[in-house]
Formats: sequence, C-alpha cells, structure tokens
Amino acid sequence: MAHQIDKCYVSLRSKLAEADERMSALKTKMAGQAHQAQRDVQQHLDKVRQHIEQQRGKISAAQVEVKHWIEDKKKTTNEKIAEWKVKRETSKLEGRAEGAERYAAAAADVALAAVEEAEAAAMEAALARLDADAGRPT
Repeated sequence: MAHQIDKCYVSLRSKLAEADERMSALKTKMAGQAHQAQRDVQQHLDKVRQHIEQQRGKISAAQVEVKHWIEDKKKTTNEKIAEWKVKRETSKLEGRAEGAERYAAAAADVALAAVEEAEAAAMEAALARLDADAGRPT
C-alpha cells in the first residue's frame, strides 16, 4: 500500500518540478530576443497541447475513477468499515484499500493534467503579451 502512495507522490512531485523547470526556461528565453522567444514558446505550446490531446482518454478515465470513488465513499460509512474490521471481512477491507489506491492514482493523473493545462495557459498568456508588446509604438 505504501508503495502505491509513494509512487503517486513521487510522480506528482516530479511532474510539478518538470513543469516549473520548463516555465523557468521559457521565461529566460522570453527575456532575450522576442522573435526567437515567440517561436520557442509557440513550439513548446504545440508540444504541450499535443500531449494534452494524447492524454485526453486517460484523463477521462481517471475522472470517472475519481467520481466512482467519491460515490463509493458516500456509501461506505465509518460504521460499516468498523463492522468489517470486527467481522474480519478482509475482502471488503482489501477492496476498499485497492479502490482508495486507484483513486489516489487517478486524482494524481487529473492533477497533472490540470498542471499541463495551466502550463499551456501561461504560454498562451506569454504569447499574447509578446504580441501586445510588439504592437506598441517605440
């Protein structure tokens, strides 16, 4: 169980760090030559958008898994869990634990997709700012 949680945690931290590094690198490029920066940002935005599209099915499935867990959680009261423990209904407890692990993994996938969307939005904003700055009289 701890292995599954650790795996989700490490993956989430890694993806957030990678997104931060990419955004920092793009910010540095933007401080340089505007024309080259615009091309670099657009190329990176295209890659991020392509990745988002490729992951759309996986994310939809993850969202379904999250909703399923929330529905199951509403049905599974603390009293019911306590009863399973007392009666040693390990299959039900095991099923609940496995469901919670799937939920954690799915929630991490959804969160990572949101980070990618935010990254794309930041790049869209950067491109819009470069356009606005280019249109200003000097």
